[in-house]
Amino acid sequence: MRYLFLLLLSLCFVCPLRAQMLDVDYNFIDTAFDGIKPVTNKEFDDTINRMTPQPLDNSFKGKLKTFFFGRKYGVDPAPKGQDKEIDLGGELKAIQDIKNGVYYIKLLVSIYDAEGKIIPLGNYKIQEKTENGANLLVFYQGSQEYGKLKLKKFEDTLKKEHDITYSRLDIIDENVIRVVYSTISDTKCAYAQVYLQN
Repeated sequence: MRYLFLLLLSLCFVCPLRAQMLDVDYNFIDTAFDGIKPVTNKEFDDTINRMTPQPLDNSFKGKLKTFFFGRKYGVDPAPKGQDKEIDLGGELKAIQDIKNGVYYIKLLVSIYDAEGKIIPLGNYKIQEKTENGANLLVFYQGSQEYGKLKLKKFEDTLKKEHDITYSRLDIIDENVIRVVYSTISDTKCAYAQVYLQN
């Protein structure tokens, strides 16, 4: 009897709330962006410049001024005639790397290399190298070498006509992966056993 009374009492409170919860205006989806005025590129840049903090003055007087009056915002525009130069160093280096046969790949699993060493999962720079007449794929992070896999000729059925150079990782089964290394002239692959951590 007590449970029936509690159930009826809870229904008395839930029914009015249920009606409020179900009273949702779904028209806001169609009108969510009504009345928003598009901005021009100049207005956007002016707002960003106005909201960007200026560099701090590291002198004692500058720090004291910042402490008492707060940080000054707004970026001084570059003087006319002095356009900012675009630094293309990283992009040019990436293009040079591709021309020299250096690619980047992400290992999703740790693998054994040709000598039985473990190459841990991570991002690697890979490059083809010939040692003692054998073609090898060398894995680097920075200038440190992490391991080598033996390369062999490979007919890549997934290669598209517009692909010139690339590298990719194929999962053969739960214990074996294939690293595909493709250049303009041919495509090679290396098989590696997955290192299973206990």
